[in-house]
Amino acid sequence: MDVHARVLTHERRGADVAVFTCRTGAPLPFRAGQHVSIECPYRPWQSRAYAIANAPRPDRVLEFHVRAVGAAGVSAALVRRLKPGDLLRLGGPRGTLTLDPLSRRDLVFVTGGTGLAPAKALIDELSRFNRTRWIHLFRGERHARDFYDRDGVDRLARRHPWLTVVRATSDEPDEHGEQAPISEVVARHGPWPDHDVYVFGSAAMVEATLRRLDLAGVPPARIRSDVVGPTPAPF
Repeated sequence: MDVHARVLTHERRGADVAVFTCRTGAPLPFRAGQHVSIECPYRPWQSRAYAIANAPRPDRVLEFHVRAVGAAGVSAALVRRLKPGDLLRLGGPRGTLTLDPLSRRDLVFVTGGTGLAPAKALIDELSRFNRTRWIHLFRGERHARDFYDRDGVDRLARRHPWLTVVRATSDEPDEHGEQAPISEVVARHGPWPDHDVYVFGSAAMVEATLRRLDLAGVPPARIRSDVVGPTPAPF
């Protein structure tokens, strides 16, 4: 099922990252943590898959986080050329990285880059009913300047006492003088044997994190992961 959506807002959050919102013309049933394919007028007949960064809303507004890779392609167009009023074509929702409705365990979200988007969607869903589960959000980037939605994430943490945020930079010391890959930081804050763990990021980051979680004894059945990147997603 394809639907059309009108772009409402578009913000550059750095040289190669944009956050934009759009409203679908018809209802698009989806669950937090899923993704859809997007085709824009600047790259007709091409599409890419992007995670929705919010849970379903009555006003049919969707938020997306996109990082441009190279000078061409769908991602570059969405970051550098998209503007309010443009019309997008969205494919049907896909993906299984959704909340387990039967679980009452605390949660760990490990994100890198625009892997923040599906984690924010899951936090958005939890904010509507959660009263007992602690959420630990780990964000990993190469440099401090790469935390493109820092203020928004900090506002979430202030609003929800059950949410804690830990950031790590791998290529330079952070504000505490520490420097480490996010996989090491997650392991250092563990162990996490009684948590549900979600990992969203690049292939290398996901692989490293899964390896550290395995060494820490986290049961594989409680781990869900997805590689976030500009991969083709045909309609």
